[in-house]
Amino acid sequence: MNLEAFCQSLPKLELHAHLNGSLSTNTLKKLYKMQNPNSEDCENITMNVDCFSSLGECFKVFDIAHSLTVTPEAVFQSTYETIKEFKDENVIYLELRSTPRAVDGKMTKQEYVESIIRAFQSCEADFPSILVKLLISINRKQGYIAAKENIQLAIEYFKKYSHYIVGLDLSGDPMAGEPFLKLLEKAKMAGLKISAHCAEISNETEATDILEFKPNRLGHCTCIHPNLQGSNRLFNMLLASKIPVELCLTSNVKCKTVPSYASHQFKYLYEAEHPICLATDDKGVFHTSLSREYEIAASTFSLSRKDLVNLSMSSVRYAYATSEEKNVLLSKIETFSREVCDTIN
Repeated sequence: MNLEAFCQSLPKLELHAHLNGSLSTNTLKKLYKMQNPNSEDCENITMNVDCFSSLGECFKVFDIAHSLTVTPEAVFQSTYETIKEFKDENVIYLELRSTPRAVDGKMTKQEYVESIIRAFQSCEADFPSILVKLLISINRKQGYIAAKENIQLAIEYFKKYSHYIVGLDLSGDPMAGEPFLKLLEKAKMAGLKISAHCAEISNETEATDILEFKPNRLGHCTCIHPNLQGSNRLFNMLLASKIPVELCLTSNVKCKTVPSYASHQFKYLYEAEHPICLATDDKGVFHTSLSREYEIAASTFSLSRKDLVNLSMSSVRYAYATSEEKNVLLSKIETFSREVCDTIN
């Protein structure tokens, strides 16, 4: 079995996937046809960041997905299709994250969240091999009032749908807004897990504040190591925290926050044996898949197939799943390891 086939077959966990950024070209075309049934222009619909030269420009591409997810039906369809695509590449556990959005005359924030939940329920019946959870996001750029609304919404729906809604995600353009740590504390006290995008750009003060806040997981941590616009102080602080880091190789390379795969922070965190997991971030925007991210990690950092299995197994520990759910996930990966890896070795 070659590396590509192995990574495709490996049962995997995706812990950092933004819903709108995960929409594939096929899904975007379906959404366009829903809104424009008599138009043939859907063939030109795509999200592509290859022509962009900075992290800030990468955020512009999300306007395409946002323009096509303006009704509860579109949100349901986009969620359903995205889950199916992750399932098709042997992702056995998926945490989607999304910022609730109201569209005048078409959709409330409550309807946005409920549409995602309905899609989860449909996929639970149609695709029992994948377990799906939701992290409600707060977007730094939208400001304090929107963040407060979304956190309150997350707390309310967590009480009603704790099987599906498990956490809160601090995300959005790191060059705009603030981390809203006092609001996040309220969510933490309510029992929600916290994932926070951290150090996507060089900002030692904010990175320090987020590390001291101690979220359950961190996203990216790009500018932490001294070789990547961070500092020894920050890197040592991260290592001491033992907070798992969600690493998105292709996302960081295409957004130009790291110069290459070989120089990615994966190298430093893996060598330090810090808790990490591989993720896609926005598989639609960056035209990648979780299988592809495993393949890139193996090729770039000389990981064995057993190393890849161990990466997937360790991700189970960092998932916002119940103990019972984690046992099921571990069993699936262990079965794969016995049946495939032992044969290879």
